[in-house]
Amino acid sequence: MNKFDRVISILILLQTKKIIKASNIAARFEISLRTVYRDISTLKNAGIPIIGDPGVGYSIMDGYRLPPIMFNESEALALLTAEKLIGKITDKATQASYSDAMTKIKAILRSTDKQSLAVLEDSISFSDYKLWENKSYLQDLFKSIASKIVLKIDYQKVDGSTSSRKIESIGCYHQYNNWYLVAYCQNRAAYRTFKMNRILHLQVLEQRFDTEHISLQTYIDQQTQAWRDQQEFQNIEVAFNRSVLPHAERRKYYFGFVEQVEEKDVVRMKFLNSSIEFVARWLLQFGNQARVLEPLALKNRIKTLATDLYKHYQ
Repeated sequence: MNKFDRVISILILLQTKKIIKASNIAARFEISLRTVYRDISTLKNAGIPIIGDPGVGYSIMDGYRLPPIMFNESEALALLTAEKLIGKITDKATQASYSDAMTKIKAILRSTDKQSLAVLEDSISFSDYKLWENKSYLQDLFKSIASKIVLKIDYQKVDGSTSSRKIESIGCYHQYNNWYLVAYCQNRAAYRTFKMNRILHLQVLEQRFDTEHISLQTYIDQQTQAWRDQQEFQNIEVAFNRSVLPHAERRKYYFGFVEQVEEKDVVRMKFLNSSIEFVARWLLQFGNQARVLEPLALKNRIKTLATDLYKHYQ
């Protein structure tokens, strides 16, 4: 990116947040802090009312705004792709809001970019398969997070029982075709994760909270570490024939892949996994095209599974 484009991009970035640190700008554009300071100075000299100092952060004086910025073709196509994806993983209210925003964006595109979007409109698709039930909760959840508003939910637990909770939302994330809400539960006085399709009813209360909760990423990191601390990981080594290597490589990271060693006829893969059962059922599909080198418990489990399968079809 040349200096002119970078300086304009920094100006746009400064309008997206109240305060942005120089280190964040440097990371975003992969430049040094010294270059950031020079670019900020360039903007100030051009008459842009930037407030802030090195080490503190920068912001633009309230009321200053750039005129509308044109999107280039790559940016417009990226937004179209996002629109297709959002249509599959969010609720109807969020889909409608994003669609309205895209209509406004398309209105300011150049005719050539509009033509490119028209061509790709029906040429990008995502699978219709999804597990998340389409309930119109996401917009209320996003607003509650942004405005720190307390929510009341009726939640169905795994055993089928229902409980009513007052929660202070800190974030949402999408994983394995489901949305999850992370919040501080006032009833339990602790952070909890709620699966969205188990929220039977959601009510936005006229009550705000002032507590500074941990960030969503911090919570996820803590939960991940707690899960790891409870696991007893085992070293697993498997030799795959080259005929099945593409299939093994496609899924190896799901099973704790560590390293891979190329040999003449086979490829040895090492894994770190806490579930012998999980790995055994995966390896069973490779038949005699994969050979477990260690541990012995994994070999024996595959033998048992194969024997049971043989008996099942007798």
